[in-house]
Amino acid sequence: MNKYVKGCLTLIAVVITLLAIAIGWFFWSSSNRIKQAEIDGIAFSKECDSVKFITEQPEIQFAKFKKNEISVLKFQILREGKFIQDTLIKNGFKKDDGNEYKTIAIPYKSFLKTDTIVVTTQNKLHYYISGYSHYAYLHYGMTGYLGSHDCRFNNNPSVNNEVFSSAILLRQNGWINPEISKHIKKISATDSIEYYGFAKRCKIKIEDAERILKEKRKNQVFRTTTINGIEVGPENSYYLFGEETESGTLPDDLVPRNLKHYVVKINCETGEYKRYSNYPFDN
Repeated sequence: MNKYVKGCLTLIAVVITLLAIAIGWFFWSSSNRIKQAEIDGIAFSKECDSVKFITEQPEIQFAKFKKNEISVLKFQILREGKFIQDTLIKNGFKKDDGNEYKTIAIPYKSFLKTDTIVVTTQNKLHYYISGYSHYAYLHYGMTGYLGSHDCRFNNNPSVNNEVFSSAILLRQNGWINPEISKHIKKISATDSIEYYGFAKRCKIKIEDAERILKEKRKNQVFRTTTINGIEVGPENSYYLFGEETESGTLPDDLVPRNLKHYVVKINCETGEYKRYSNYPFDN
């Protein structure tokens, strides 16, 4: 019996030791893979940053335009301060599915990562698109980091000095005079740290601007209000708000066909209120 018990204990000890070794190896291997992923992430990012050309023909979207305003689009490449490769595209959007956003691909099969793509609409609004890049995508499996990667396209460029998660060209963000507008920066309300940090330094605080917006609106009943951000200019800065369809009396089935868009600007220092129904043209 003693030999039997001793044998069982020995077997249990061996199993426990093997399990401990396996668990220890697993955690050691995982720790090494995590460290290696951090090292490779830096190295591979530099490799992806070294890619000079954009060859993915990224898509851009137009929002809140009238059909005749974007029926013809002019594309240009701005390289080292000079415009090259003027290209006119007529009715080049993907099939219209009724979506508010109209999609078109940039018509250049290849351009430098340092280039700026300039788009001019039929109604003379200008959009400067830049900052396309590539990033290192590390490959992972069941056991963690596999030690390989590929360079993937990063489709979140800057459009008229504002970074978007994708290239969306909003009508109200178009530049009429790029030489003046390029000195104006927009802080998105979604960038909470910069947005609230800037607002804290203003004489008119966020709650003041929201109160002015509520007091000044033409009708007390309206559909929606959005907080778009802050426009920072060389002389004045403004809180930016959006409004849609002030009248709340339309039947529900008519609402989609009767939406009207407005932009409201409130001076960050004086509280001056400006409301535009055809922004930016009546600016």
